[in-house]
Amino acid sequence: TCDSYRHIFELFLFVTAIAVALSLGALFLFNKVLKLGVDELNVWPFVQGAVYTLICLRVLKDRGVDFKAAWRDWNAKAGSDALNALKYFAAYLLIIGAMLGLVMLVIRLSGMPEADLVRRLGGGRETGAAIQTAMGVSRLEFTLRLFSLCVLAPIGEELFFRRLIYTTLRKKMSFLRTLFASSVLFAVTHGVASLLVFPVSLLLGYVYEKKGRLPVNIMLHGLINLFVTGVKL
Repeated sequence: TCDSYRHIFELFLFVTAIAVALSLGALFLFNKVLKLGVDELNVWPFVQGAVYTLICLRVLKDRGVDFKAAWRDWNAKAGSDALNALKYFAAYLLIIGAMLGLVMLVIRLSGMPEADLVRRLGGGRETGAAIQTAMGVSRLEFTLRLFSLCVLAPIGEELFFRRLIYTTLRKKMSFLRTLFASSVLFAVTHGVASLLVFPVSLLLGYVYEKKGRLPVNIMLHGLINLFVTGVKL
């Protein structure tokens, strides 16, 4: 872990700045110089996940983490970790279902026509255009995006926000304060999606507090991203 609040905040700013700079540089190279027309959704998750992963591994190595022992532990408990990830993912789906049910109940009570609801939520032509855009992505681009969102990003973000930031703050603060602070930092890095990401970060922080198993968090994070990606399609 890092030594102080200042160190963890400086690391957060440094890693975020590096990820943003490399993402913008890659987009400029691909789209302005090479004229490839690469979507930023294929760049940002990949660069962010790679930066988080590489820097976190370096920090953990400097602090004496035995990666071979950790890998052996992950392999030995892979089955139970996967079951726990599936259990919490099921809980996530139940929460989403309950929220949707509540929204539908409010809509019925308000008497709003369903067609008007679809229009207000961006349905119709906007949804059709989004689907056409997604279908227009090449197989290679789609595979890269799926790998970035569901594998690389969960590994990097869980290493950084749970293994480093959460663990450091938890040694100095109560569970609820640590959960809130780490979730705010996690959400901020997701820009306009911050409000939607914040509750997910609360769930991931709770799971890490309860299980203390990084593989569980990585698999759960990957499943949630896969689900969200599927919904967007």
